Amino acid sequence: MVRLLLITSDTRQARALQESFAAKDAFVVNWRRSAGEVRTALVAGAFDACLFFDGADELTARTEIATIREAAPALPVVVLSSTGLSADSQAHLLEAGADSVCLLSAGLAGTTGVLQRLGRRAMRPAADPGEVSRFRREETGPAFQAPTLELLRGFSRVLGDSLDTRSLARHFVDKLREVVGASRIALFLDCVDNDSPLPGGKPAAPRLECVASAGLPSDLVECFSLSRQSGMGLRLSSRPEILRAERDSAASDPHIAREFEVLGGNVAIPVGDRDRILGVAVLGGRITGGGYSDQELLLVYHLLEELGLAVKNSRLHRQIVAGHELVGQMLEGLTVGAAAIGPDQRVIYANRALRNLLPGSPGADFTIHDLPAPLAARIHEVVEKGAEAPPFFHETTGAEPRCLRASVVPLAGAKSAARTALLLLEDFTPVRAAQKAELEAAGLRLTSLIARRFAHEIRNALVPLTTHAQLFDAEIGDAGFRDSLKGSLDTETRRILRFTEQMLLLARTDAGPTETLVLADVLRDAFDKALAGLGKTGELEISGAAQSARVAGCRAALIHAFQEIFFNGLQSSGEQGRRVFVSLEEAPDSGSRSVLVRVRDTGAGFAPEVAPRATEAFFTTRNTGVGLGLTIARRVVEAHSGALEVRSRRDPADCDLLICLPLAP
Repeated sequence: MVRLLLITSDTRQARALQESFAAKDAFVVNWRRSAGEVRTALVAGAFDACLFFDGADELTARTEIATIREAAPALPVVVLSSTGLSADSQAHLLEAGADSVCLLSAGLAGTTGVLQRLGRRAMRPAADPGEVSRFRREETGPAFQAPTLELLRGFSRVLGDSLDTRSLARHFVDKLREVVGASRIALFLDCVDNDSPLPGGKPAAPRLECVASAGLPSDLVECFSLSRQSGMGLRLSSRPEILRAERDSAASDPHIAREFEVLGGNVAIPVGDRDRILGVAVLGGRITGGGYSDQELLLVYHLLEELGLAVKNSRLHRQIVAGHELVGQMLEGLTVGAAAIGPDQRVIYANRALRNLLPGSPGADFTIHDLPAPLAARIHEVVEKGAEAPPFFHETTGAEPRCLRASVVPLAGAKSAARTALLLLEDFTPVRAAQKAELEAAGLRLTSLIARRFAHEIRNALVPLTTHAQLFDAEIGDAGFRDSLKGSLDTETRRILRFTEQMLLLARTDAGPTETLVLADVLRDAFDKALAGLGKTGELEISGAAQSARVAGCRAALIHAFQEIFFNGLQSSGEQGRRVFVSLEEAPDSGSRSVLVRVRDTGAGFAPEVAPRATEAFFTTRNTGVGLGLTIARRVVEAHSGALEVRSRRDPADCDLLICLPLAP
């Protein structure tokens, strides 16, 4: 990995170059506008190479290169130009200290290759195992000055002080430096910007950023990070152990040796949460000049492990808070009122919509007892007993009464003894108002339809009567006129009487007094009344094995129902050969005994498009009548726990109506 310092004052070009280099895993880019901003980091050797870009301004380029060379004489510097430079300009830049000059128009492939080669060349060679390191430690260092118990107390106060990762890390580093007396401490952690725990299976962050330090320059901390792909980050992520700068295993890796040198550290300790490595802590030597014993480093390792657990908990806490905030924002944006009620029957959360829907607008801290009694009672049942409460309606009173549809949903899990509930309130006031308006409109339409049908039927009955009334004085002495008047009076009176009976049966809610009846006798009486009402002749044929079947019901109502059925059949049969066929059969065993009545006349039957609507009120295909006959018949049959079905014939022998009635016990 090459730590690249990018210097340019062109913000747009800097971001483009950062994105280009970020796509290559071999580079970590730090952008600054001038070399003076990172002078301390340059002196410490924090970078492997420097890329300078500033258009065609040769003077600025030479000044910046001179500054870099003064702070870091061995640092490779590449100048990137957007336009072609003359041979003299290139010579001047190389003379000022640049190692190479590249053209931006030629692409970054050549530039990255140059930077990688120069960066590797600038890396310090691996230390000779026989060489005595300048970081040689003492075999036995002095023990901590503070007693162990007091030490743990101090760190427990730090770890319990904050849920913010960076603040917690800064307090921890200050306390650790106070205890161990380290000249320098740098704490690197991953995922600090997101500050949320990484789920299992998700790869760790590739970079470890310095979240807290002591004894290090701020500009070095800002631009220096560790990588999980090389150096300490790679080594400690794969093999968690304490690294010492003077040991062969650490000194032989040029990346680790370079990181120790830049940070001025002697020891690198992994920071974990017992599941994974979160980062690395780098400690310099003691301020007093001594080293660290194995017992001291082991104790620091365990303290850092507690820090890792605290960081994990902090991130979990932030994740939970973020989840709660998201749910709260979602509930607050709903137009439906929502409130969460805890096991103590206190309202944990209530959104704005719920407060607006409830009268009195409860305060910030309220219980279910502050809610209307019907709502409180249902919530109490759910919270105390875990009972399911079906949705119900609640009417509010006041200046603006509302109709609220309430739902109380239990939220407790299967393993939880404490129960919580969610109250949802939906304003159904507009819906109820619309339903009421629709019912009123439907009632008006029905009243209008009845009035039109009633007027039409009465007018038809009055036409022959008024005609005879006009001729009465002149024709009263004629015997034929008197017979015609008598016939009209008889016919039209029966028509008005039938219509009146239909309206009365339509308005009734019961079937009338119950008695046991022989169904065949009811059919014959109904057929005779139909013939009398029509004033015509006809025949009724009853067949089937259940001619002696008995049913329980109201005689008058059943006779009128079958009278309407027969009246419809006789009218459909035409003037010649009026015959109605009825078959009585006991229905197949279906749990309760019943009789099937099949009715067919000599007419054409019901058309396929007419059959589904034949029992609708006021539906008729004739010019006379109000269309209530089959409607009344179906209502009476259903009042006797039966069913009436209108069918369209597929075969000439098929029935027109199928009626099912329960047999008397």
